[in-house]
Amino acid sequence: MKKLTAISLFIFFAVVVSILTASLIFYQNNKTNKLLIENQTATSSVDSKKLVSPGFPLAEIAKHNSASDCWQIINNKVYDLSSFLNSHPGGAASMTPYCGKEATQAYNTKDIGRPHSSGAQSMLASYYIGTLNQQTTVQQVQQSVQTTNTVVAPTRGGEFEDD
Repeated sequence: MKKLTAISLFIFFAVVVSILTASLIFYQNNKTNKLLIENQTATSSVDSKKLVSPGFPLAEIAKHNSASDCWQIINNKVYDLSSFLNSHPGGAASMTPYCGKEATQAYNTKDIGRPHSSGAQSMLASYYIGTLNQQTTVQQVQQSVQTTNTVVAPTRGGEFEDD
C-alpha cells in the first residue's frame, strides 16, 4: 500500500508540474506574440506615415514665415523654432529673416563666420520636426518648362543684322 501511495503521489505531482509548465509556456508565448503584433502594428503605422509624408515640401515650410510661426531648414532638416526665437542669445531679429526659408549658411556661420557651439547643436535637435522633401514633382517640372518656353528671344539688330 505504501508503494501504491508513493507512486500515486509521484504521478500526481508530475501531472501538476506538467500542467504548470505548459501554462507558463503558453502564457510566455501568448505574451511574446502580443508584443510582436503590437510592434508590427506600430512599425507599419510609422512606415505608412513615412510613405504618405516623406518630408515637408518647400511650399509647406514657406507658410511658416513669421516670428509667431517660424520653421527653418538647416542641413535639409526642418525645425520649428517658434518657441525659441525670443530665447535666442542673438535676439529674434537675427533669426526671423530665415523663417520659412533655408537657413543652413546662416546657422553654420552665425552670420559672423563662427559656427554654433555643440550645446546649441544639441538644443537644435529638440526642435526637429522632419526632413525637407526634395522630390521634384511633374507639376514643378512642367512649370519650369513653361517658364523657359515663355522666354522671348532678343530682337535682331546691330552688327548681326543681314544686309
